Amino acid sequence: MTILIDIGNTAIKWQLRESEQATGTGRGDVSRLMIWLESLGNLPSQRVAVSCVRNDEFAGELHDALVQLGCSSVVFAESSATHAGISNAYANPSSLGVDRWLAVLALKSRGHESGIVVDIGTACTIDVLEKNRHVGGFILPGPNLACEALVANTDKIRYSTEPPAALEPGSDTGACVVSGAWLTIVGAVKEIATRYPHCPLFLAGGAAPTLIDLGVQGELVTDLVFDGLYFWLNGA
Repeated sequence: MTILIDIGNTAIKWQLRESEQATGTGRGDVSRLMIWLESLGNLPSQRVAVSCVRNDEFAGELHDALVQLGCSSVVFAESSATHAGISNAYANPSSLGVDRWLAVLALKSRGHESGIVVDIGTACTIDVLEKNRHVGGFILPGPNLACEALVANTDKIRYSTEPPAALEPGSDTGACVVSGAWLTIVGAVKEIATRYPHCPLFLAGGAAPTLIDLGVQGELVTDLVFDGLYFWLNGA
């Protein structure tokens, strides 16, 4: 049995796997994670692998909490220059966000040697894998972050209700802000897909279904970081 933990910028998710099959999953804060772990029992015999994009202090505290809970085998995934035949585009490979690296590895684990991964949440990251070579990527603000940045850094961009996601010109300030945020992301995704027409498009993250609704043609995928984390852990 393997315990997989995905610590994102805002969300914490976890999954229990037996062989390659997920047998339990959840999301919440650290306290809920600890309650779930305690409910499993027999923690010393479980392998625990963590993907964490938060700061080193948070990661250290989480590691200590897991050990105190009884987890004897805890590893934190790291980005590297190569893994399982996949090469990392970064000159300093360890500085590539581990969630992005694991998402690229997940494509390999699913049998793809090329692909574009769009992971849209707090941030929107876009990474390109071409013939087992990570050629690089792009980082944009996610839609909510983009809207919040405009409100926080201007005096008169204000709106009281959240308009629906759209690509059309807005007829009030809120609609203009939201349409602008989404048009930026959708335009970027479509442009990158045009540059790499031989690479299938994979959409992940909490806001990925909205990309589909707005006309982006790609495969909606779940558990991408978990798949990559399991693949990384097992040295495939």
